[in-house]
Amino acid sequence: MTTAPEDPSKNSWINRLSGVLTPTFLKRLSIALGIGLVGGLIAHSINMPLAWMMGPMLATFIASLMRVQMRIPMEFRSVILGVIGIFLGGSFTPETLDQAALWPISMIAVLIYVPIITVIVTWFYVKIARLDPATALFSATPGGLTPMVVLGAAAGGNEQEIALTQGLRVLLLVMSAPLIVLMITGVVASGHGDGDAVYMTLSEGILTGFAALITVLVFRKLRVPAAYMTGAMLASMVLHVTGVVEGNLPEWLLAGSLLILGAAIGSRFAGVKLSFLARLAGYSIFATVVILAFTGGVAWMVSQWLDLDFIAVLLAFAPGGVAEMSLIALALNIEPSFVAFHHIVRIFEIVLLAPIMAKWFQHHMSRKALKNAIPPE
Repeated sequence: MTTAPEDPSKNSWINRLSGVLTPTFLKRLSIALGIGLVGGLIAHSINMPLAWMMGPMLATFIASLMRVQMRIPMEFRSVILGVIGIFLGGSFTPETLDQAALWPISMIAVLIYVPIITVIVTWFYVKIARLDPATALFSATPGGLTPMVVLGAAAGGNEQEIALTQGLRVLLLVMSAPLIVLMITGVVASGHGDGDAVYMTLSEGILTGFAALITVLVFRKLRVPAAYMTGAMLASMVLHVTGVVEGNLPEWLLAGSLLILGAAIGSRFAGVKLSFLARLAGYSIFATVVILAFTGGVAWMVSQWLDLDFIAVLLAFAPGGVAEMSLIALALNIEPSFVAFHHIVRIFEIVLLAPIMAKWFQHHMSRKALKNAIPPE
């Protein structure tokens, strides 16, 4: 009696998992998390702003410059973004919806702000840093690192330069934002949010986790940007606004999420040559100063116009990453729902516009190549 051959597609996830969980991978993951933990403990002991993200981020960044081989995969970070989404969803209350009447106006301001700051930084990268136009544009666009690298490479840009400048932007903005807030308000972003917070019961946690998982799967199917975070946040928001769930996740889980997120940012630079990094670092620092100055001016005008908290608007407009900026707002207990909403709007706009820009560049480069191929009469 012969047995029918087993469908290999049924075990495809097992094959992918076994292909990832190699001894080398586990070693590099352990090194990244270990260095991140040491950085977090040191940062926490000296009361560094947002210590459990800043400490691991700086520690792994320094280790990356020392050529330490480490890695935190995107799949690992995606799970953490889901946990962070649940945290952010817990910041929504019925009162938040009352305040949201002004959000469409500030949302329009974000939609206008994004292309303007992109044009300014692109001009800087082309004229001052001497990057080619495609590399400059996709380095300047304040979107996710991975989609900008993929689309930029398709448009003829240098994907390594795009990855580096995008990574440096997030690193520098995440480092500077808590320090700017500290200088303006004198408040340290501790990373623990409201000290009087009520925590979920086990049944609430299971319900929230299940609802978040289902929503994330639906969002992934619909190809919603940042599906892990936005899906989990929506599920958590609905449960909290309706009163089904009242508490939030425990502080230790937030600290652990911050640690992994910070280590993931810093370990992006593992294997990058120091000479290559140094060549773009100065330009990236100057570009970040330009971004912060422009963002600060826009945030001040919007906050005055709509009578909103300046720090909340600053964090909402600063293009440092939806999770990172929202976490800083959560740590300061300054309208994290407002900040997260505006960053999601920014990501949606970029996801819609970036493929159009990539196709335009491809068409432009094709026409240019064709023109050069035709000999002059």
